[in-house]
Amino acid sequence: MSVRTKFIAVIVLVNLAILVAGGMIMPSLRPDSGLEPNLRGHANRISMSVVMDRTLTDMHVQAEMARRAMLEGDDPAPALTRLLSELEALNGQARFLPDADTPRVAQIRQLIGRHGATIRQLLKNETDATRYEQLSAVTLMLKVQAGYELAAVLEEDNAGALTRALKEFTHLRGQLGFALASVVGALMLSLIVSVLAYRRLVKPLSAVTGGLNAVLTGHKPSQSLQETQDEFGDIVRAIRKLQAQAEHIRRIAYLDPGTGLPNRNALDAELREVRRLRPIDGSHGLVLITVNTYANLRSGFGFRLAEAVMQAASERLRVLDALPVTVFRLDAETLALLVDRGIAEAVTRADLKRVTAEAFSRLGTPVEVEEQRFLLGLSAGAAIYPDDARDAEEYINVCIEAAKAAREQGFGQLRFGERGHTHRLRKHLALAEQIRMGLREGQFVPFFQPIVDIRRGKVVSAEVLVRWRQPDGRVVLPGEFIPVAENSEVIRDMTRAVLAQACRSVRAWSERGYTLSVSFNLSAKLLTPHILTIVRDALYESGLPPDQLVAEITETALVSHESDVDEILQSLRDMGIRLCLDDFGTGYSSLTHLYRFAIDRIKIDPVVSRAAAQNPRAAEIIRGMADLAHRLGMSIVVEGIENDEDAQRLEQLGCAIQQGFRYSRAMPEDQFIDWARRYESRADAA
Repeated sequence: MSVRTKFIAVIVLVNLAILVAGGMIMPSLRPDSGLEPNLRGHANRISMSVVMDRTLTDMHVQAEMARRAMLEGDDPAPALTRLLSELEALNGQARFLPDADTPRVAQIRQLIGRHGATIRQLLKNETDATRYEQLSAVTLMLKVQAGYELAAVLEEDNAGALTRALKEFTHLRGQLGFALASVVGALMLSLIVSVLAYRRLVKPLSAVTGGLNAVLTGHKPSQSLQETQDEFGDIVRAIRKLQAQAEHIRRIAYLDPGTGLPNRNALDAELREVRRLRPIDGSHGLVLITVNTYANLRSGFGFRLAEAVMQAASERLRVLDALPVTVFRLDAETLALLVDRGIAEAVTRADLKRVTAEAFSRLGTPVEVEEQRFLLGLSAGAAIYPDDARDAEEYINVCIEAAKAAREQGFGQLRFGERGHTHRLRKHLALAEQIRMGLREGQFVPFFQPIVDIRRGKVVSAEVLVRWRQPDGRVVLPGEFIPVAENSEVIRDMTRAVLAQACRSVRAWSERGYTLSVSFNLSAKLLTPHILTIVRDALYESGLPPDQLVAEITETALVSHESDVDEILQSLRDMGIRLCLDDFGTGYSSLTHLYRFAIDRIKIDPVVSRAAAQNPRAAEIIRGMADLAHRLGMSIVVEGIENDEDAQRLEQLGCAIQQGFRYSRAMPEDQFIDWARRYESRADAA
C-alpha cells in the first residue's frame, strides 16, 4: 500500500470531512516522480565508475601478463588482445560518467585518451622488453591517475546527489507537517489519528532523512531502515545502494588492496585526527619498516607472490607485545607502525627501539608463501611527534629519509629522523639546482695548486681543484657544494666541464713553452665507465697528450669499488693516463694496491707528514715509503707542507716533491704561469 493510500484511509475512517482538507493538501503530497530515477541514475553512474576502476586494474594486469610472457618466452599476443579490448571498453564506459563536474570528467577522459594513444602507439611499433616495461608503466600510471580522479568525481557526485535528495525529502517532510497541521486545525483529529500518522508517515520519513544524512557524512545510519512495499521502501533500497558504493569508494581510498591494511591516505587522516584531539600534549611515534627485498621478490616471482609475502609480513605485526601499534602500508615495500600511548604518557625513542626490535624479531624468520620460504631484508626509520616534526607531512618525510639512511647502512638497521631534516633536504635540492644552473652558465672553473721539486727548484705538476665563481664575484670552496653534487649526480657534468677547461689550459701552457703534468681527483662517485668517456673527450678536444694527465684516486674509493675498479683503471692506463694513489697512509693502506693497479705516483697524506715532526717512527715510515717508491719507479708527493721546517724535514726523508700552502694556494689559470716562473727564478737565484 502506498503512502498516499494509507493517508486517505486514515482520513476516511475518522471523518468524511477530512476529504476537504485532504483535497487541499493532497497535491503537495504527490511523490516526486523524478526523485527515484535521479537516485538510481547516480547509483548507476557510481557502478559504472567502479566498473571503470576494475577495467583499469585489468588493463594493468594484462600489461603485466604480456611483459612476463615476453620475458619467459611465451606468446604475449593474447594478453595484448585482451588489453586492447579492455581499452575499448574503458573508452565506452567513460561516456556514461556524470557531466555535472565537467573539469574532472574532462580530466578523466583526457587521461584515458592520452594514455590510450600511448598504449596503442606502443603496440603498433615492434615490441621488445623495454616497450613491455613501458606498457606496464603506462597502464599503471593510467590506473593510479584515473583512479584518483574517479574517486574524486564519485565523492563529489555522490555528495551532490545525496544533498539534492536530502533537500527534496526535507521539503517533503515540511509538506507533510503542513498536511498534518491542516488536518488537526480543521477537523481536530484525534490522538489515535496523530499517532497512526506518525507511525506510518513521519517516523519512516525521519529514518530515511537520517539515513541520507549519515551516508552523506560518511557514517552508517544510526537506525535500521525498513524496506517496505511503498515509496519509502524504494528510497531505502536506493540509499543502501549508495551506501554500498560509498563504502567501496572509501575502501579504495583508505585501504591497501594487497594486505587489507590502512594505506598512506589513512595514515595522513589518522595523524591529523591525533593532532586535532591533542594539539599540545599529544606525543606519539612512527616507525617505517622497509622490506628491502620486495623489489627482488616482485621481479623474480611476480606481483601476486610479492603481495602475498607483504600480507603475511603484515599479519605478524598486527599485535605487538612491546606497545599498542596501528599498522599501515605506506607504499609497496614499506609498513608503518604508529605507536600511541594516549594522553597519559609520552612515547620515547626507547619505546620505538623496543617496537622495532620486536618487529624485526617477528619478521626475522622466513615467510612461507606457496610452499616457498622467503627471508626478508629489513631496515627502519623512526621519529617522534612533535619532537621531530611540526606537521604530518614533515613527520612522514622525516621517517622516510631516516629509513633511507638505515637502508644504506645495511639490513637490520634503525635510524631516527630529526627536526630540520626536511629543511636541510630542501636546501640541498635548491643548491643542486643552483649547481646545474652554474654549470650551464660556466660558473665552475679550474684552479691549480702547484706541485714543486724543491731540490731542482722546478714546478713539476699541478693539481686541479674546482671552484664555483658566482656572478657576484664570490668564490665558493668545494666543501660547500661537492657533497651535494655527488649526491645529486651532477658531479659527472661538473667533472666534464672542469677537466675540459683544465686540459685546454695545460695545452695552452705547453704551446707557450711551459710543459707540466696536471692531476685531477677521481672520487668514488666517478668510478664508473662514464669517466672513460669524460677523460677521452677532454683529451681529444684539447689535444693534450695523455701522459700529461694524472688521475688521483683514494684508497677508500678503491676498496668501495673493488669489484669493477680494475677494468676502469686499466682502461685509463691504456689511454696513457698516469695513476696516483692519493691520501696514502690513511684508511685502507695496502701495499697490494701499488702493484695491483700499476700506480705511477704516491701522495702521502698530510696527517702522516705532520706526524713525522713528533714521532720518529712516523719519520722512518715516510723514509721507507720514499725509498720503496723510488725502487718501484714511482714518484712520491707529500701534501700539506705549510712552512720551511716541514719542507726541509720531508726533503731529508726523501720527499723532495711537495705540495702545500708553504708554496701557494690554488690559483686561477691566468695567475699560475706567472707564479711558476717567479718561483723558479727565485730558486735559480738562491
